[in-house]
Amino acid sequence: MVWLFRVVIGAVFIVSGLVKAIDIWGVVFKFEDYFTVWGVSVPNSLTVLGAMALSSAEFILGGLLLFGCFRRTAVWGLLAMMAVMLPLTFYVWVADPVSDCGCFGDFIILSNGATFAKNIAITAMLVFLARYNRRASCIYHPYSQWLCGVASLGFITFVELYGYNVQPMVDFRSFPVGSVLVESEAGDDEEPEFLFVYEKDGAQRRFQADSLPDSTWVFVDREVVGGTSADGGRERTELTVYDSDGEDVTGDVVAGEGIELLVIVPEQERADLYYTSFINELTEMMTGIDGSLVEITDIPLDSIESWRDFSMAEFPIYRAEGTVLKELARGVVSIVMIEDGVIRWKRNMGSVDVEAVVRSENPRESLERLAPDGVGALRRGAVFFLIVLLGLLAVDKIFCLIFIRKKDGEAENKCVNLQKQSDEPKRPESLPEAAKPDPENPQGDGDAD
Repeated sequence: MVWLFRVVIGAVFIVSGLVKAIDIWGVVFKFEDYFTVWGVSVPNSLTVLGAMALSSAEFILGGLLLFGCFRRTAVWGLLAMMAVMLPLTFYVWVADPVSDCGCFGDFIILSNGATFAKNIAITAMLVFLARYNRRASCIYHPYSQWLCGVASLGFITFVELYGYNVQPMVDFRSFPVGSVLVESEAGDDEEPEFLFVYEKDGAQRRFQADSLPDSTWVFVDREVVGGTSADGGRERTELTVYDSDGEDVTGDVVAGEGIELLVIVPEQERADLYYTSFINELTEMMTGIDGSLVEITDIPLDSIESWRDFSMAEFPIYRAEGTVLKELARGVVSIVMIEDGVIRWKRNMGSVDVEAVVRSENPRESLERLAPDGVGALRRGAVFFLIVLLGLLAVDKIFCLIFIRKKDGEAENKCVNLQKQSDEPKRPESLPEAAKPDPENPQGDGDAD
C-alpha cells in the first residue's frame, strides 16, 4: 500500500508540476485571475516567482515521494501544500470565482467539484503515508537522495525558463503551431458564439465580441452560447480582430496569403514603449520581402490611433480580446509568424535577435530559423534528466555494495578477534602474597584456615 500510494501521488504531482512549468505564463495568468477576484494587488515579479516556486515544489516533492527519498520531508511537504490547496479548491467549488482552478493548466481541465474530490483523495493517501511511509525502503540511499532533488530542480527550472522566455515547449491551447489561425466555414457547421463576462464595481455583465467594454472593466470568464465547431463539437477559442472603427477585419488581417508577422500584446499597460522601435525595423524588413506586420492588442478601440501616434508606430494596430491573445501567444510582447494563414512559430519578443534578423542577407531564411523546437528541447532535457537519475542510482548501488562488503568484512574480523580473546584463559599480571603458591610446597600443607 505504501508503494502504491507513493506511485499514485508522486505521478500526480510530477504531472501537475511539469505541465505548470511548461506553460508557466498560464500559471501566472491563473494567479492573476485569483488576485483580481480577491481584490489583491501583487507585483508581477512576485507572481512569476510564486508560479515557478509552485511548479518546482510539486515536481520535486512528487519525484522524491515516488523514489522514496526523504520519506518524512516529502510527505509532510506535500501535506503542507494540501493544507492550502484543499480549502482553496473547496472555496472555488462553492463560490465558483473562476471556471477552472488550473491544477493541470490547459493540459487537463477538471471541474471544480472533481478537483476538490481529487484533493480529498490525495490528502487521505498522504495521511496514510505520514504514518507508514517509513516502513518501506528507498530506491536511493540517504547519502545520495539530495542529488536527486538537485537534478529535479535543475530540470524543472530549465523547463520553466524556456516557457517564460521563449514559449511553452508543448502547446496545449487553441492555437498550436501548424494549425490554421482562423478557421473557414466548413459545410453546414455553425461557428461557436461567445459571450464575455466582465466585472466592474462588484457587478458582472456579459458582452458580445463586437461590444466589449473599456479598460475599466475586468475580464472574468468566457461562455459558449451556441454553435458547433467543424472538428466535431470540440470547443475552440476563436480570434476576432477589430480596427479602430469597430469593424471586424479578421479575414483581411490574419487570413491572407504570404508571410505575416503578428505582434501580440495581450495587456498593453505592461508593455514598455521601447518595443515599437524594434517593431518598426521589422516592419521595414517585412515590406522588403513582400510580407506584412501588424500589432494586435487589447487596447480600447477609441485609443488605437492616439497610442499609435504616441508610440510612433509605423505599422497597423488592431484590437482583440486580451484573453484570446493570451491563448495565442505567451508573454508581454510576442511575435507569431503565419504563412498563408497557418501558424509557423511563436516567440517571446525578448528571445528574438531583431538586429540579426533585420541585417541578415536573407531575411526570409532568418525568420524560418527563428522557429523554436520546444518539443525537441523537452525531449532532450527529459532524456538527460533520466540519464542523470539512472547514473546516480548505479553509483549509489555500486558504492553501497562496496561499502557494505567492506563494513561486513571489518565486522566479521572484529567478531573473530573477540572470539579468540574470549577462548584464551585469563592470566592476571599480579596476585596477592597470600594467593602466591609456595615453591617448596606447591600443593599446600593441607591445613584449612
